Formats: sequence, structure tokens, C-alpha cells
Amino acid sequence: MFKKLLITTILGSAIVACSSTQPPAPVPAPESAPVVAAPPPPEPTPPVVASAPVVSNHNSVYYAFDKYDVKDGYTGIIKANSDYLATNATSKIQIQGNTDDIGSVEYNLALGQKRADAVKKALIADGTNKGQIETISYGKLKPKYPNDTDANRAQNRRADIVYKAGTPTGYSTDSSSLPVVDGSFYTGTVVEGVQ
Repeated sequence: MFKKLLITTILGSAIVACSSTQPPAPVPAPESAPVVAAPPPPEPTPPVVASAPVVSNHNSVYYAFDKYDVKDGYTGIIKANSDYLATNATSKIQIQGNTDDIGSVEYNLALGQKRADAVKKALIADGTNKGQIETISYGKLKPKYPNDTDANRAQNRRADIVYKAGTPTGYSTDSSSLPVVDGSFYTGTVVEGVQ
């Protein structure tokens, strides 16, 4: 009897277990989220470009940062001064080397002197008598422009050719006391603000 009871209990449990097992209820599909248009891509920002160098009639040679070589673009102003000095033996110039304010006073005085000497060397190579040329360096001590922007610093990196005797026609100084020449002396232009 115990056996019958055990079999009946097992079968009953199996039937109950089978009848209570129901397939899982289907999971409702998620509601689709409202479609939101993607924001437009941001406008591209223009690339940062250094300001274009200024072209002037300064009687000067301009330099890139920490450089003192006379670039080919300045051969015209060198030649105009050399030609004038060669035909006017009593004329005298002072080449004033200048720098921006980056670096020590001592370093910039040396760099300004190298710039002045490079212009002197170019003038002598083009036929100027070295006795007509004096060089001096102001380094960063006498800036003509405030050293508050890269463009202004570039304006201060130059060697000025200043006439001390026998001034040519067409030579003068501007409001900043920079030497300038007009078309009667030199018909080209000088690029300022070399980067």
C-alpha cells in the first residue's frame, strides 16, 4: 500500500508540475522612442593664420625669430643703399640692430649686433666702403612697437639703416623714428613682420 501511495503522490506531483508549467508570457516589444533629429555638426572654425606681413618703404631689414641672416627679399634695399653710398663717399650710416623682448638683455644685445653686422657684411659685399658704416645694437632696449603681440614683436626684429651724414634725397623718418625711403631712392618695398 505504501508503494501505491508513493507512486500516486509522484504521479500527482508530476501532473501538477506539468499543468502549472506554462510557457513564459511574451515580452512586449519596447515602444520605439520618438525620433529626434541629430543636431547639425558645428561650423568648422577657420584655421589660425598668422597675420600677413606688412609691406612698407622702411630702410630696414627684418628678421624671423632668433635669426640674423639677410634674406633674398632684402637685396633690393641693400643694393639701393650700397649704390648710394658707393657714389657718395661722404655719406655715413649707422646700422641699428633690434630684437623683440623675448630673452635676456644680454642675449638680445648680442643678437641685435649680429643683425647689424649681417647688414654691414651685405653692404660691403655689394661695394660699400666699410669706413662709411657703423653698427650698434639696441637689442630689446629701444622697441618701436609694443611687445604685446606676435605681430608687434615681429616688427621689432630688424636692423635699421640710418643716415648720419650725406642723407640721400627721399630719405626721412616716420612717426616712430624709423628710417623710410621714397620712390626716388628705392622703388621696391620691404616686407616687415617676418615670422
